[in-house]
Formats: sequence, C-alpha cells, structure tokens
Amino acid sequence: MKACATDFRFVLSLVSAQILLYLTYQYPSVFWYLYTASILFLVCFTLSSNSQNSRSSITGKNMLYGILSAILLYAVFALGNELFSLLHFKSLAKDVSQLYKLYSPSALWQFAVLFLILIPGEELFWRGFIQKKLSAAFTPLWTILTSAILYSIPMLYAQNNALLLAGLAGGLMWGFLYQWKKSLFTVILSHMVFDFILLYLLPLH
Repeated sequence: MKACATDFRFVLSLVSAQILLYLTYQYPSVFWYLYTASILFLVCFTLSSNSQNSRSSITGKNMLYGILSAILLYAVFALGNELFSLLHFKSLAKDVSQLYKLYSPSALWQFAVLFLILIPGEELFWRGFIQKKLSAAFTPLWTILTSAILYSIPMLYAQNNALLLAGLAGGLMWGFLYQWKKSLFTVILSHMVFDFILLYLLPLH
C-alpha cells in the first residue's frame, strides 16, 4: 500500500475520479453527459500513464469466461432482488426502481455510449489501471477487495443503497475475473453482457 500511496499519478487518479463522479451524481438530469465526460477524462489519464500492459487476447476461452461470469452476476442480482421482496425490504426495492428511472439508458445514443465508451472506459481505469497498481502492493485477495471498495465508493454519492451493493458485487466479480485472467477483454465482455441482460433482456423492475 505504501508504494501506491507514494505514487503521485495513482493518488491523483483516485482523487480526480472521486471529484468527477461526485459532481456527476449531483446532477442526475444530465448524468449521461457528465458521466461520459468523466470516464473519457479517466481513460485519457490512464492511457497517458503508459501503465496499461494487460493482455486483451480474444480467445474462445476468454469469451466463455466473460459470458458465464456475466450470467452468474446477473443471477446474484436477480436472487438479491427476490430476497428484497420476500423480506419486505421496501427501501431497497424502491432504490432499484429509482436506479432504472434515473440512470437507465433511454435513448439510442445512450446505449451506444454505454457499450462503446463507458463500459470499456470503466474497466480500463478501475481494473487496468487502479487494480493493476494495487496488485503490486497487495496479495490477490486484498487486491480484489480493495479495488472493489474503491470502485464502489463513488456510488455513495448517488445516495442509493441498491447502487452501492451493486457496485460492490460487480467490483468483486470483475476484480476477481481480472486478477485471475489478466485480460481486459474478458472483463469488458462480462460487463457488457451483464448490462445487456440487466438493462434490456431481463430488467429487474
């Protein structure tokens, strides 16, 4: 951790992400514009650091791992959503509905931005840069846990418990997948397939 703390670019990237994403969640009416701008900035920051050396090979195995992990993550979300209903966690159920209302893509350009910019950009920054830096200072388990926490912290700014839980679950899944396969392609594919199922194929609201 000391190595990360003394890495100026690493610290600056985390501070920048926190500020940009805090501002993004303060203005839900223009969320898509602000979030896109924020991710593009973080992508430029990542690429300028010259630290992206992860394998991104497109193989049948990597595709299979990406698709299966997405289905597994969706199953966890669906099960959690059912538990919220069975246990009468009305506040969490309300949070899920609010998420779809405020942040779900509704226009064609938003779907295009989501799959072409936001998902690849998130994974490039949070896994390809942040998690990679952490892996030089932590054991694999602590790397996954720490990167998942850092990934989900900005979701606190939305003041939505369902989003925070979703961020932690997604961060753990994609953090584990990246730590295991060291392939951004696999993680990006997993994220894309998961979002497609959650937002379009089988939404949970």
